[in-house]
Amino acid sequence: MTRFSHQERGLSLVELMIAAALALSVLLVLLATTSKQSQMSRETMQLAMLQQQGQLTLNLLQTELQQLGFWAGFTLADIRQLSAPFGVVSGECRHLADDSGSFPQAGLLLVPLYAEYGRGESISCLGRAASNSSVLQFKRLLAQPLSFEQLKNNRYYLQVLASELKLVDSDSATTDPAAEFWPYLHQLFYVQWQDDIPVLMRKRLIRSAAGMPRIHTDSVIDGVEVLYFEFGIDSTLDGRANYFVPLSHMQAEHWYQQEQRIVAISYYVVVRSLEADVRYLNEHWYPMGQSGFQAPGDHYRRLQLQSTQYLHNVALQYQGG
Repeated sequence: MTRFSHQERGLSLVELMIAAALALSVLLVLLATTSKQSQMSRETMQLAMLQQQGQLTLNLLQTELQQLGFWAGFTLADIRQLSAPFGVVSGECRHLADDSGSFPQAGLLLVPLYAEYGRGESISCLGRAASNSSVLQFKRLLAQPLSFEQLKNNRYYLQVLASELKLVDSDSATTDPAAEFWPYLHQLFYVQWQDDIPVLMRKRLIRSAAGMPRIHTDSVIDGVEVLYFEFGIDSTLDGRANYFVPLSHMQAEHWYQQEQRIVAISYYVVVRSLEADVRYLNEHWYPMGQSGFQAPGDHYRRLQLQSTQYLHNVALQYQGG
C-alpha cells in the first residue's frame, strides 16, 4: 500500500478559500489602480488638449486683431469714400442699418468692427451660430503690400498709385510697377455646433472662380464653445481706453466710431473637450469680464482663457476719420 507523507498532502478547502480570497483582493487592488491610472491619463490628455485648443484660439485672435484699424497709412474716411464696382456680394454680412457691408458704398458707413451675440439678430449671413457665444466681424487691410505679380485671383486689394486709392481685383489692377496692392479683408468669427461638437467658424470675403464677390464659410478649430468680447473705449480721442464696455452694453454709436474710438478688445474663450467623461461632472462657472458662462452640468471638461489686444492702428489711422 502506498503511503503519503505529511508534506505530500493536498490543500484543504479552507486553505483554498483563503488563497482565492487573497488572489481576489490583489486582483481588485490591481483593477482599482489600473482604473485610477486610466482616469488620470484620460484627464491629463483632455487637459493638455484643452490647453492646446485654447492657445491656438488665442493666438489666432491675437494675429487677426493686432492689425485692426490698419488702412496703409490712410484714414477710415479715405476708405469710406471709395467705390467697389464688383457687383453684389453673395451671402453678404450686413448688420447695422447704416453699414455698407463688405465694401464701401455711397451714403453708408463702412463699419470696421462689430460684435454681437450669436442669435443672428442683425448679421444677415450668420445662420446657425451658437446663441450663448459672440460673433466678431471686422474689415481691414493686411499689413504687407504686394506687387502686381503677387496678386491672387480670389482676393481683393486696395491699389495705391501716386496717393490715389482704388479697390481692385487681379483683373482690374494696374500693371504699373509703381503701384502697391494691400490685401483687403472682411472676416467673421463665431461658434457653431456640428454633431454635438462646438466649432470655431470663419466667414470671409473672397472672389469666386466666376469673378464675383461672395462670403465663404469654413471651420477653424474644434472644441471652441464660447467667444466673448469687451471693448476699450477712448472717449477723449487721445488713443487711450477710458473704460471697457461689455458686449451687451455696446450701442450703434460705439460701432460707428465717429465721436469715440474702440482702442482695445478683451477677448475670452471657453474650450470644451471633444469627448465626455462619465466620471466627471461639470457645473463650474467660468467668469469672463463682466459676464460669464455656466457649464450645464454635463460630463465635458472645459478651460477658460483670456487676453487683451490694444489697437494701436486705430489711434493712428482714425485721424480725420
